[in-house]
Amino acid sequence: MVEISHLLDELTCAACGTLNALWLYPVRGVVECRECGEKASILLDGFDSIDSIDSIDGLDSSDGLGFDFCGGDR
Repeated sequence: MVEISHLLDELTCAACGTLNALWLYPVRGVVECRECGEKASILLDGFDSIDSIDSIDGLDSSDGLGFDFCGGDR
């Protein structure tokens, strides 16, 4: 069985410091470093097929959380 994975370009592993060695396995919800083998669990929210992770259009500025997009107080 072939597993879907995506290279996470321009990201560095926090454990070993290797650039471009992190791979995302969305079905398992894991990011893995192919250099040192370190793994991290991730939570995926409900993006549909039209939305993408890079799209900011779907974010609502009045989300009621009390933070702006940069994380500062309103």
